[in-house]
Amino acid sequence: MIREEDDYTPPEPKPRCIRDTPASAPPNAERRSPRWMPRLRIVVVFAIVGLVCIAIIHSDAIKGAVLVRIASTQASTDDSYSLLREHYGSSAKSVDSVEACKKLVRLKPEDVGLHVLLANAYAEVGRSDEAISTYEKALFLDPNCFDAYLGMGKAHFDRGRYAEAIAAYERALKIQPGSADAHLSLGLALSNSGQYEEAMQAFQRAKELDPHIAHTQVMTGDSYLQAGMYAQAIECYEDAVQADHAHAQAYFNLGRAYLRLGDPALALEQQRILQDLNPRLAQQLLTMIQQ
Repeated sequence: MIREEDDYTPPEPKPRCIRDTPASAPPNAERRSPRWMPRLRIVVVFAIVGLVCIAIIHSDAIKGAVLVRIASTQASTDDSYSLLREHYGSSAKSVDSVEACKKLVRLKPEDVGLHVLLANAYAEVGRSDEAISTYEKALFLDPNCFDAYLGMGKAHFDRGRYAEAIAAYERALKIQPGSADAHLSLGLALSNSGQYEEAMQAFQRAKELDPHIAHTQVMTGDSYLQAGMYAQAIECYEDAVQADHAHAQAYFNLGRAYLRLGDPALALEQQRILQDLNPRLAQQLLTMIQQ
């Protein structure tokens, strides 16, 4: 059947496209993202995560937890205090350690070792009275805390309270009679209070407990030197330099002892050794020899 021309309607043209698009695809689905976009998204995500981690690390809660972990390992020793200082960085001030120790005590108020740690921090910055008060708190928690008595003795010694220092050291030695450090500290307090004979006994005991500690031998020699027993002082100083060939103070005091004994030639030998170890002490000794 032939359709008349008036009844004919031309079909609507289809839109031109490069390729067919699925019916469910959104508009512009044919556009591809640049290849670098996924990498950029990953970088942004890692940056955000990094910023969050930095915020967490610098928060007091996390920092306090780290400090508790450090102190719980060796809270009563100098090693833990050094670790605490290192946690705040090599440029940290002593006052930073005081504040850190305060946080530790607030987190664990019943921990005796943390009170000792805080007291040690106070002592290092010269706050002796606060150190003593904190040592007393540690002793309230544990009346047999050796480190608290030893630290309290040193704090009293720094304030020139030698009688109180001696009493604290003696209490410490009742708890740990084999402590060379406590005997050494007791000897120093006795020497400064004029009790030279008792001081020499304490130094001798410290030397017996730790015969290779040069500082003990120097302290013993100082007591002999103050008592006018120059030959014994020289023997102690010579033992000290044998134990530590770089102990400048031992060479300096040895030169002083030779001068007191009337032998400037041997004193000059010590001065020559000191020139390489400590020029300032070498100059002081030379001035004494020339007088």
